[in-house]
Amino acid sequence: MAPVLQCPDCGSKHPLGEVPESGAFPCKGCGRVLKVPERVAQSARPEAAPTRVEAPVAPAPVAATAPPPVASEPSATAVMPVVETNPRPEPVAPAPPAARPLDDRKPLGKVPVWMRFLLWIVAVPLGFIIVFVVARAFGVFTSSQLSDVFLANDADRFWPVARVLPFVALVTALIVQAGVYAIARLRGGRSR
Repeated sequence: MAPVLQCPDCGSKHPLGEVPESGAFPCKGCGRVLKVPERVAQSARPEAAPTRVEAPVAPAPVAATAPPPVASEPSATAVMPVVETNPRPEPVAPAPPAARPLDDRKPLGKVPVWMRFLLWIVAVPLGFIIVFVVARAFGVFTSSQLSDVFLANDADRFWPVARVLPFVALVTALIVQAGVYAIARLRGGRSR
């Protein structure tokens, strides 16, 4: 593999054999003036071929310490071996925001059973009122259907009420859950 110079701006590769003797030349890709480092220029010059062939010598064991870093000029162009293509690194997803530690959160207090019972007593009629007002506003439950529940004799009189009962249960449960959470937050703040 022949050594090449790679432009730090555009990544164009220039074989050392095509570099002029002056050591400075314009990049073919972006036009930036590139300078061949002195140590690279000396190692790239062709030297006289040896007259006799010597037997290969086994390399000496390498010491465990790392070699000292080589200082290079900041404006010098790096010498790289020719490689086929450099794949672009995959973008790294940002780390999710760290959750607050549990110790910083406000502790929830304990809600006694009598308070929960009182919440249910308040939430059941409140749930009926909220659902029936909304159902009446949208025309799902009319005032004549309400009067039929109490005055009519057939079994079909309960059907309009039965249609809205699941919504009454949902609204009632939401009211109770919100009330228990609010009371627990209040009691937890006071105990601190």
